[in-house]
Order: sequence, then structure tokens, then C-alpha cells
Amino acid sequence: MNELARRVAYRVGQFRRAVGARPCIEDTALLARLLSPDELRLFWATSSRDQHHHLETLRLLRRHGQVPQHLARAALLHDIGKGRVRLYERVLYVLLAAAAPRLLAALIRRERPGPLGALYRIHHHPRRAVALLRPLGASQRELELILRHHEPPGADAELNALIAADHDA
Repeated sequence: MNELARRVAYRVGQFRRAVGARPCIEDTALLARLLSPDELRLFWATSSRDQHHHLETLRLLRRHGQVPQHLARAALLHDIGKGRVRLYERVLYVLLAAAAPRLLAALIRRERPGPLGALYRIHHHPRRAVALLRPLGASQRELELILRHHEPPGADAELNALIAADHDA
């Protein structure tokens, strides 16, 4: 399968998993155990798709063994910088990134309201998440994992695990 077909298949699968996805009732106890009330507010302020994605990222990490608390928290908070993104805004971002990256780059230069603001938040979500979580007392390690979760894998085993789980969730 060529690279384009592989990327399209990945995005179609991601879309199918995202539609209608919501955290289940059992997840609320886990969230309350790992996140502060302010962090929970940020978690619940994201779309239900992203909430499900955060929880699935943690589930995938746990399938590979014990997960330290800082890594579990990073999994649950890594995309909170997006805020609430509508499905059509996410689809628009993916399409622009694939078909018109220069146009996307021009649109995400500054924060604005509405759908263009969603494009900005999607693109800059790691930095935005760190800015939101630092004043709430997130550890330096959690902030580092969240900030770097879109980097290519390297020598950091925990970051590599988060990157892989984020990709597969």
C-alpha cells in the first residue's frame, strides 16, 4: 500500500472510531482519581471524541504494562489545548494539512474566533495545553511529555510510548 493510501486508511479508521465516541461512566472514577478538579474541567471542556481519545490512549499504554502516574496524567491531558473542536473543524484541518499546507500555515498564524480559531488550537495544542496546565501544578515531566507528544520517536521510552498510544488511539 502506498503512503497516501495508508494515510487515508488511517484517517478513515480514526474518523469511524471518533463518531459517537464518549467516555463511559466507569471512566469518571478513574478521571477523578488522577486529575484535579481544575484539570477535570479542562478535560470535560474538550469534545467527546477527544475525551474518548484521551482515555483510549491511557488504555493502550496500560496494555503494555504498568503506567506511572505522570504518564497516565499526560495521556489524559495531552490534547486539552484544543478545547472543544467540532468534527467539521477537525476534518477541515486534516484536509488542509494534506491538500493545502501553505494555506493552513497562513490560517494558523494567529488565534481568532470560530472555525479558524479551531484550526489554530488544533495546530498549537501542545503549547496551549502546557500553558493551561502549568499554573495548575502539573509536573515538569507531565508538561514535557504533553509538549513533545507529536515529535518523532527518540531515546525517551515514556515519550515513545505516549506517541505510539496517541497515534493508535
